[in-house]
Amino acid sequence: MEKAIDSIPKAFEPYLENTVFIVEESSPEGVMGLYHGAGALHAGEGMPDQITIYKRSHERATRDMKELVEEIRRTILHEVGHHFGMDEDELPY
Repeated sequence: MEKAIDSIPKAFEPYLENTVFIVEESSPEGVMGLYHGAGALHAGEGMPDQITIYKRSHERATRDMKELVEEIRRTILHEVGHHFGMDEDELPY
């Protein structure tokens, strides 16, 4: 997960200062990740935004460590897109 977070462009770091990245074993819905928060425009107001990555969903979707890291990166970028206000149909992943 650290490699995936480190791949986020440095220009976005100030907007993610109040964002917490969490790993949970599994999700009841079988999703890869989940974003919960107020978004980048409200960063620093109240509770931190949260991006949750579901470990088992990623492990089931990949065959090796290289694929796992790439799939986690894609999920993190997807959830960061939600942080910046993008809807599902606007996201590339």
